[in-house]
Amino acid sequence: MLTYLNISNYKLIDRLETEFSPGLNVLTGETGAGKSIILGALTTLLSGPAGSDFFRDRELPVVISAAFSPPASSRLRHQLEELGLAGDDNEIIFRRQITINRRGGLNNRVYLNDQPATNRTVAELAANLLEFVDQHQQQKLRDSRTALLLLDAFGDLQAMRDEFNTHFRRFREEERKLEDWRQQLREAARQMDYHLHQLTELEEAELDPQVELDLQARRRRLQQQEKLQGLAREAERLNYSGENSLLDNCYRLQELCDELHRRDESAPDCSESLVQVIDTLQEIHTSIDNYRKGLESGDDTIDEIENRLAVFERLKRKFATDIEGLIELRNEIAAKVSGWENRDQEDARRSRELEELRDRAETAARNLSRARAEQAARLTAAVNRHLQELNLPQARFAVEITTTAWQASGADRVTFRFSANPGETPAPLERTASGGELSRLLLALKTAVAGQYRIPTLVFDEIDTGLGGKTAAAVGRKLAAIATGHQVFSITHLPQVAAFADHHYVITKELEATDSSTRIRLHRIDPDNKRERIRELARMGSGDEITPESEAHARTLFETARKEQSQS
Repeated sequence: MLTYLNISNYKLIDRLETEFSPGLNVLTGETGAGKSIILGALTTLLSGPAGSDFFRDRELPVVISAAFSPPASSRLRHQLEELGLAGDDNEIIFRRQITINRRGGLNNRVYLNDQPATNRTVAELAANLLEFVDQHQQQKLRDSRTALLLLDAFGDLQAMRDEFNTHFRRFREEERKLEDWRQQLREAARQMDYHLHQLTELEEAELDPQVELDLQARRRRLQQQEKLQGLAREAERLNYSGENSLLDNCYRLQELCDELHRRDESAPDCSESLVQVIDTLQEIHTSIDNYRKGLESGDDTIDEIENRLAVFERLKRKFATDIEGLIELRNEIAAKVSGWENRDQEDARRSRELEELRDRAETAARNLSRARAEQAARLTAAVNRHLQELNLPQARFAVEITTTAWQASGADRVTFRFSANPGETPAPLERTASGGELSRLLLALKTAVAGQYRIPTLVFDEIDTGLGGKTAAAVGRKLAAIATGHQVFSITHLPQVAAFADHHYVITKELEATDSSTRIRLHRIDPDNKRERIRELARMGSGDEITPESEAHARTLFETARKEQSQS
């Protein structure tokens, strides 16, 4: 609920600060006293400035702040957690500061718990905290989307609505994917000959990064084959076959060391070490010999290798990529060709899956429509009962549901129908309800829906305009009933409504003697100050001059309201 409001330098308000409580909060004052200015400041805080004509002093900033104690609803809690605002203090503080810059434009900054925020974030949070109920919302009753939301709220159908929406979105997504896939097939049909040609060309090339490296190495060997063979022969002669080769010298050295050791045991025994050296030289001989023979007996010619490498190079230039890119391209084209060849089976599979999703969405839509029909009958009965209590005994309200194409909210279009006179068939609101009737119908709907309504604070802005007498008292009862489960604010001129308030605020205009300027003041009447409450009700009923008769009437209104509330 809204617990605190602070406004400074906004229109006729130099500074206004007040706290609010649960229940029915009534704001009263003479016409033009500034009630709409306070609501305008609250709207500016939560929605952003709609102009620049609200500065009391253009040299000073406009600062508006409000504190809310949020409900424990999972949706709002999730929003706060995402914003990092779900702290232990369980309070949300909105603050907006607006200044005029040197170019005459507005510098507009908004904060959530002293952290910079965006208008969108503020608006999304505020939509779950507070709702203005005014003439604009009365007109929205004629909108089928508003009617549908109210019906779903009354029937607590959000879970069923969400279930359908989940199936609906998945069906639409898969339907789009199937159409995209079919479009790709249609495009592939025109290009399939080209794809087949490309695939053949890429597959015949036997693409392999390692093969390319091996070919390049073999080409380098063939290009210097004569030089390599000469080096290998020279190495073979030096190591093995030549006169005075390394192996011959090692054998001779072995003989000398053996002879030396036989003659003198103190001479070093090098036999084992020389055996290892000789074995190593033998292995070197075998490796060089095999390498030399391989050079002489290679199957590939330089032309054959050049031709294979030329194929790789041509394909890389043609498709502007490297060997890895060619392999990836080959695989992509192969997948397209395979998909084309198996298109009938794939289309049948996708169609079956889509039909299953359609069936689930259709079942969810049918269940939701059935539940809405049941709740529509209950809502009709509840609203008609409230309309009678709001002094519209002959009025008839009806909920009309028609089937529409699927959309995110289901397959139903809801229209509220109304007639105020006996014998008239209920018709759509734009053709029947007057302003006063529409305001009472809105109040009847809000009262009926209140038990399931998740928004904690409702602001009724002069919803009782044009009413009086018993009807005004009935409006007060309804607002008090709603206030048992919500924090309610009512801007009213009617003492019959104000008598039901749990908390009464009086708004006045005062002329400052120091600078001859007008300022708005907000005074909270002490809830225990019965006399002040009654005198304000008397003023509302008779004007500035409070007579004994008007005060007696106000006392009767107040005590009657207190008695009714204690019995409810």
